[in-house]
Amino acid sequence: MNRLLTAISALVFVLAVARPAPAQSDPRIGTWKLNVAKSKFDPAAVRKSETRTYELSGSTVTAHSETVRSDGTRQEVSFDATPDGKDHPYTSNPPFFADTVSVRRSGNHFIGQSKKDGKLLFTTTDSFSADGKTMTMTSKGANANGESVNSVRVYEKQ
Repeated sequence: MNRLLTAISALVFVLAVARPAPAQSDPRIGTWKLNVAKSKFDPAAVRKSETRTYELSGSTVTAHSETVRSDGTRQEVSFDATPDGKDHPYTSNPPFFADTVSVRRSGNHFIGQSKKDGKLLFTTTDSFSADGKTMTMTSKGANANGESVNSVRVYEKQ
């Protein structure tokens, strides 16, 4: 009986200590607001405001952005994706010029490739400040009209 209690105690201890390591946290999770003054847009698709929200469910991240452009028009864009490098559909209103995004992770950076009909349009790299309060999104490539895209957007965590 004593041996059984000792074995059970040892098993409980091992199970308590030998838990799997937690998954690497995702610095995107939360709500982010665009700092227009610190951002640069080329071509000049200036935005009055933008709020991005990232929510985690299992290994899938739901990303949602609400943008008000300088002309007052609004756009909402969303996607559900895991950082697996596979194409995931965008949903948007009005329609976005890309129809899929693939996301992969490299350390604390996320690299997204936006495509239209399977053709790469632009790549966006998300980087984070050491304190996790600033996200910088750098996009390079072309838009659906073939115009060069080279923007740096700076967001602050809310």
